[in-house]
Order: sequence, then structure tokens, then C-alpha cells
Amino acid sequence: MTRFIKKRRWAAKTLLLFFGIIFIAPVLVTLALSFSFERRFPALGQYGELLITNNAFLRFFWNSVFYSLCIMLACIIIAFPLGFVFAKVKFPGGNALFFVYIIAMMLPFQATLLPNYIQLRDFRMLNTPLALILPLALSPFAVFLLRQFIKGIPAELLDCATLDTSSATKILWHVVLPQVRAATGALAVMVFCESWNMVEPALIFAAKNPDIHPLSVRLGDLPPQVSFSAAVVYMAPILFLFLMFKESLAASMEHFRWGK
Repeated sequence: MTRFIKKRRWAAKTLLLFFGIIFIAPVLVTLALSFSFERRFPALGQYGELLITNNAFLRFFWNSVFYSLCIMLACIIIAFPLGFVFAKVKFPGGNALFFVYIIAMMLPFQATLLPNYIQLRDFRMLNTPLALILPLALSPFAVFLLRQFIKGIPAELLDCATLDTSSATKILWHVVLPQVRAATGALAVMVFCESWNMVEPALIFAAKNPDIHPLSVRLGDLPPQVSFSAAVVYMAPILFLFLMFKESLAASMEHFRWGK
């Protein structure tokens, strides 16, 4: 029996290693080719031409950074109190309203495209940065995720906090937020990644103003000789954010694994 368990673990590790190599191989190849320039290797010519000569790249890069940070912060600020309300506040129609949130979370982008477009047009926000920030900042998934974590906070802890202060803001900041710090970090990573890779909202809601497009839309317009270095720089913020919040991601996965 022990030998069978060892063989099964060895097979699982081998399989994971195989798929890990498959997933990381394109990244390593892209990184290696980014240091080749005009038949020379290694060379930093691609990065020099990309970051110094090509001014358009940096403009679109900082557009993406601005949109992703704004969407991430707005999404957390909006979803955190809403998640608390759905998790801990009892009011008539609360379950029905949360069910509507679940339905909205399951809808694809194409289903909400026309209503979003009409609202942005009526508020005269088309072809402005707000047209790219607001639709993604109001995320039902963020509310659902934080609600599931806040629901696990003991009611006794909130009752004790209520005895010390009647301020809902202080309770949320000093009691609830520390309990869901891991979930908030994981949510920040997911929202940032989704915003960083947005394509359809920029093409539709900012079609007449290409200067405000994010890098994800304009990456294919760059010269071929800097394509590999551009891909590496494009991946860098995502990798940095993952390394910064990897403990939060692991803690969030453990929460769902053990049903805490």
C-alpha cells in the first residue's frame, strides 16, 4: 500500500512538472528572444528601441497602468461594503437582490455591451477614460467573493466591536478588513489582471479616441523587431503583482479548500 502511494505521488509530481514546463516554455522563449537584436545575442537593442525610441509604447503602457489601478481601487472600495451588507445585514429582499448579483456575474460581456454603451452615450462618457473604468469597476464577482469571505466572520466578533463603537466605518476598517485581507489581496490581483488584459471595452467604448487605448489593444501595432521585448514588459506588472500578493492568493485558495 505504501509503495502504491509513493508511485501515485511520483506520477502526480511528474505530471505537474510536465504541464509546468509546457506553460512556462513560451515565457522563457519570449524572454530569451527579447535579448536578440539584429542577429546579435545577447543584446539590449530591443529594449532600447522600445523604451527610448518608440514613444507610443510608453504612452499606451501608462494608460494600462492608470486604468488597471483605478479599476482595482474602485472595485475594492465599492465591493467591500456591499459584500458586508449582503453577508451580515438582514433586510427585506436581500437574498433576492444577491441572486440578481449572481445572475449579473454569470452574464458574458456581450450580453451587457449594449446597455453599457447606451448609458455611457447618454452620460456623454464615450471615448473618455471613464468609459473604460466604470464598466469594469462595478464588478458583481468582486461583491460575491468578498461576501463569501465576510460571511465566515463570527457574529460574536462584530457584536463585541459594536459595543466599543457605533461607527460602521470603524467596524469595517478595524475589524472586518483585517479578517478578509487575504481575499482583498487576491481580488486585487484578479481585477488588475482582468483590467490589464481588456480589449473589447476599449475597442467599443473608445473607438474614436485611440490615444486613450490601453497597451493590450495596441500591442499588435508595434514594430516586429521589438515584439518580444514588448511582450516581456507587458508581462512584468502581472508577475510583479503576483509575487507581491502570492501569500494572499495561497491563503484564499486554502480558505475555499477547507471551507473556512
